[in-house]
Amino acid sequence: MADQQHNQQWPPQGYPPQGYQQPGYGYPPQGYPQHPPPQGYPPPGQQYSPVQQYQGYGPPPGQYALQPGPGQFQPPHGRYGQQPQGAAFYPAQVPPPQGLPQGWGAPPPGHYQQPYGVPPHSPVPAARPSLGYDEASQRPPPANLSNETEAIRRAMKGFGCDEKALVGVFTKISNPWTMQQLIKEYNSRFMRDLLKDIESETKGDFEEGCLALLCTPLDQDVLILKKALVRAGTDEEALMDVVLCRSNADLKIIQAHYKRTTGHDLLSVIKDDVNDDLFRLYSMVLKAERAEDAAPAIPQEIDRHITELHRATEGTIGANAVAVAQIFTSCNDAQIRAMVSDYERKYHRKLEDVIEKEFRGDMEDVLMRMLLNAIDRPRADAKLIRTPLNKTMRQDSLVINRLVRLYWDKPRLQAAKDAYKKKYGQSLANDIKEETKGDYEKLLLGIIGEK
Repeated sequence: MADQQHNQQWPPQGYPPQGYQQPGYGYPPQGYPQHPPPQGYPPPGQQYSPVQQYQGYGPPPGQYALQPGPGQFQPPHGRYGQQPQGAAFYPAQVPPPQGLPQGWGAPPPGHYQQPYGVPPHSPVPAARPSLGYDEASQRPPPANLSNETEAIRRAMKGFGCDEKALVGVFTKISNPWTMQQLIKEYNSRFMRDLLKDIESETKGDFEEGCLALLCTPLDQDVLILKKALVRAGTDEEALMDVVLCRSNADLKIIQAHYKRTTGHDLLSVIKDDVNDDLFRLYSMVLKAERAEDAAPAIPQEIDRHITELHRATEGTIGANAVAVAQIFTSCNDAQIRAMVSDYERKYHRKLEDVIEKEFRGDMEDVLMRMLLNAIDRPRADAKLIRTPLNKTMRQDSLVINRLVRLYWDKPRLQAAKDAYKKKYGQSLANDIKEETKGDYEKLLLGIIGEK
């Protein structure tokens, strides 16, 4: 999602070397402002902070790894709930989530009230929105896409559809805003609607995958939420995919866009679909007040929190899910890794084993998702792909959404592929070939940059 090499230069072991990415359409040219490096990956030329791997959590005694600034997956623009051209979303415009009594979750009088991990009077920079969430600040210079629009039209003109040609074009574009340019140019040039043409000329999982690529990541997130939060029963996996382990900036933008396109407050809809404890956890998440990735892990605060975690789990009869959720949802990944390390050192048990023992069902799934993502994100990403890809637990919508999310973040995708091979003994490409077939197989292989 390298640990012992504290002075290692970029890239860390298991991450793509500099120059790995072949600039596809939409990559900013040299000198053009770049998107911040993905969460957990340092920019080229900068020293790599030690990150705990899944097997060995702790940094050297007395030290805590500080995670570099984030850059999560981002969405394309257009299709579902498309915003007006040129519109941008800013966290300051987003009202706080509704649905909680005033003062709920506030610390008791005298309780330490500084944002977790931040010394008094030491503000930390907020993470910028992920690629695909803020068009105004992220749009690259226009690309020449005349050949691509022609190729798409030829692929769907006449009898039948050339799915291979569509895969070749769609998986060549590496920036979600450039994908939106392609859609607009196709529509204006041929006086047609590309999304409707895809819907009429393709079908099944291949159609779903193509449409996911053509959406902005933001629009895709909102579409996933609409499908997940239906009265017939909440799709917890899809809900977790969108709202957990996200930056504060992304969460604010997602909530604003959800309300803009549906007319409903996201937290209020979630409240109708989950139990009370889960609602409290999601209300904490959607407040979008998690410690920014630049916030340090302060030893005294880490010790206080692991004491609280022990008291809320092993130290009581009947685990206190809300107390654990308050800690997990307020801390950044580096702080959680520090807690994992110190918890094992102090109580001689792994924190993830404690969570698995003390919780069941959806609450266990949510807490474990946050914990494992913080410990080793590439390994967590690999597991999230493997589980729904397996024939016995096959969920193609999850496979598509998770791979497309990684597609827009090439370093994170490569790290997940490396972790996948290390964990499961064979490459993700080989598993895709074994588990899928036909045009759908070709599309998934194209998304991960394989043939």
